[in-house]
Amino acid sequence: MPELRILLTEATSASAREVLTVLGRRGHVVDVLHSGGVSLTARSRWVRRRYSSPAFAVDPIAYLDRLRQILSSTEYDVVLPTHEQLVALSRFADEFGELAGLAVPPFDAVRILQDKAAAAGLLDRLGLPQPATRLVHSPDELRAATELPAYIKLPVATSSRGVWLAGDEEQLAAVAELAAVRETLASGSAVLIQQPVTGTLLMVQAVYDHGRLVGAHTAVRRREGVQGSASAKESIQRPDVVEHLTRLGAELRWHGPLSIDAILDEQDRPRYIDVNPRLVEPVNAELAGAELVDRWLAVSRGATPGPRPAARAGVRTHMLLMAILRHAEVGHGRWAILRELAAAVRRRGWYADSQEELLPVREDLVGAAFLVAITGCLLVSPALWKQLGGSGAPAHTLSPGGWKWLTQASDRSG
Repeated sequence: MPELRILLTEATSASAREVLTVLGRRGHVVDVLHSGGVSLTARSRWVRRRYSSPAFAVDPIAYLDRLRQILSSTEYDVVLPTHEQLVALSRFADEFGELAGLAVPPFDAVRILQDKAAAAGLLDRLGLPQPATRLVHSPDELRAATELPAYIKLPVATSSRGVWLAGDEEQLAAVAELAAVRETLASGSAVLIQQPVTGTLLMVQAVYDHGRLVGAHTAVRRREGVQGSASAKESIQRPDVVEHLTRLGAELRWHGPLSIDAILDEQDRPRYIDVNPRLVEPVNAELAGAELVDRWLAVSRGATPGPRPAARAGVRTHMLLMAILRHAEVGHGRWAILRELAAAVRRRGWYADSQEELLPVREDLVGAAFLVAITGCLLVSPALWKQLGGSGAPAHTLSPGGWKWLTQASDRSG
């Protein structure tokens, strides 16, 4: 593939960092929008230029104005929405697609998957397995639920926010009193009650060309990281999941990237629990030969990718930063952090046959600087993980207010 000029829509998510790693290794010219704060991406040696921008989570209108200004004044071959900017760009696909290569799905399809209640209905209609799920429409109906323990999910939420686990009636009543839950129900929207499934977390990634599956990858979480992330992954082959992806993309006429989380239950059956309209952390897929980023670039430019490659099973990757933060999160303390670092340096345990996916410190020293700084902070005070891991909505996510504006804009234009 020739060298391309590429603009990433944000610089703070782990997914943006991993997309940048793939692009940097390919030799592409990469610029990023950056809203400030801690970023593993913005100061990488693979980034040519950083544009300041309003935070998408705070003011999506101002953010889109800034993106429009950049694309109108600087020529790019492709713009890659690495997080929920894809949702907004889907709403304005005609306009932004004229400014740079862009692969986004129809906004009607995004509306289905962005709403967990609508997504659950779609999975049922297509016969794709998910945990037992039902909808409730009032606080009293929620408090009366008897299928405990259960996850309570807002219909529109992101980055594991808007999801609570209620283990008993007291915890369920507390969730029902949360302002976000009460506001959702008062607006006429439903809240989901979903049964937990015991098993292994499966991470599914796909790229589509107007409904046709052109790239797919599956990996399992081998070690949990901070806030439910994966600090270690291993690629596997799941033909059944690929068939499900094919069916889902064709139904939605999906165009561009898609990621799904599932649980492999005790019978090794996938149960789909979350669908995300973006490409999540693609380095494991890249090392396994799935070529997801290359295929995303191709469909963004209107090219037709060749036959879909079969990703190799058994490719192991890790995120040392997420493992270190996890030790602090669960209260393991300083010695656990030091032991984790020693295992990584000596390439022992999981690290013996695994590659770093988030911070390739030998190729990009900004990763080493962040790792040293964050580890130093945690060794001084492990409780700092809360500030480092983040508790509020990240700048790159779509707020409920932003989603309301996008849907109302779509309704007005329709």
